[in-house]
Amino acid sequence: MLLYASEAEEVDELPFGSVGVILGLKHTRTGDTLLSTHSKSKDSPFPGITPPPTTMSASVIPQSHADLEPVEDALSSLIRTDPSVRVETHEGQLLVHGLGALHLEIVEGRLKDEWGAKCEFGQRRVAYRESIGPDEFHPSVVDWTTNVGGKNVTASVAFSLRPLLENEVGDSAWDDNIVLRDDGKPLRHPDAFHDDQDPWNHISRGIASALSSSPHTTFPLSRSCIQVTAFNCPPDTPPSVLSGASAIILRNHMKSRGRGPIMEPYIRIRVSVGSDILGQVMKDLVEHGGEIADLAESHLPLDEEASAPYGQEGVYIPPKWLSPSTMSSVDEGSPSIRLKRPVYAVAPLSQMLDYSTRLRAISGGHGQFEMAAAGFRAVSPARESEILTEIGRA
Repeated sequence: MLLYASEAEEVDELPFGSVGVILGLKHTRTGDTLLSTHSKSKDSPFPGITPPPTTMSASVIPQSHADLEPVEDALSSLIRTDPSVRVETHEGQLLVHGLGALHLEIVEGRLKDEWGAKCEFGQRRVAYRESIGPDEFHPSVVDWTTNVGGKNVTASVAFSLRPLLENEVGDSAWDDNIVLRDDGKPLRHPDAFHDDQDPWNHISRGIASALSSSPHTTFPLSRSCIQVTAFNCPPDTPPSVLSGASAIILRNHMKSRGRGPIMEPYIRIRVSVGSDILGQVMKDLVEHGGEIADLAESHLPLDEEASAPYGQEGVYIPPKWLSPSTMSSVDEGSPSIRLKRPVYAVAPLSQMLDYSTRLRAISGGHGQFEMAAAGFRAVSPARESEILTEIGRA
């Protein structure tokens, strides 16, 4: 259908460059590409949308037991429109993972406003990651036995595991991991497969399941290189057996290597404040785990549209008695009050959740800041102990 304001016109095809509506698609979501059924290739010629890794999570608490199923249905519908949201059930608790505190607030608002879900969100928590353990381990057990149709079936999957090097770049589709096939080529994520009979499809699902939760901390695995060196599935056996085999075998390998370093999300932050409180702002950043990256050489005027501070000629300046509350704190001869200076720093996200309130208190409401994701970093032993105590794994 083509839409014209509030009117809709049914058409047989959509011309190039047009924006239309197709009704009745139950299994599509944001980022999918629709292909013709007459197409020879089942792979999309366009790259898919890979959402960035989640950095924050919150528990979803239905108001009653009867509201649990409607809340789960609402979350499933929301994920179709926002692939960056991830939902999982951990120890009987429904968890929603998002890109930040504001993102989770938007998710909560949409659940209540668009779907009428009766639920409340718990405390926001930072989403941590764990890397693979450092111990060299050469597994001897690569088999997994299960029961299929009353018969015991044994499937085997062999893996090679190692941590990523500092200069290696992980695959964003695999949450900053590198996953390879036996021929050394990258293994596609389960969302990119379309053939349910392809054994690599089920191996990919098993690997994704194992990487989603560490056997040591339940954190997702990141910064690891995993290669499938060989696999075998008995004939006349559904290839879905490889999904369970690869998940359990890989999880046992990770458990045998021991716990790896824990990582937490970091952010890049730019703070613009007056030079008179520059030291206080830097002290606050350092005390909360931040690292000062740079101090800009040039000063920035308070009014960004002006290239220099306003002079007194041609500008009406009210006398102090007219507005003493605002004029008493301004020193006409001090340029530090009239100029802002930017500070660039890198800081852990967990320590910056209330930074807006802290900066407002330090700067009297005049400070400004911008944040951007800076990936994950390994934490110090002291911080690692705090995180393990927080999750009850110390």
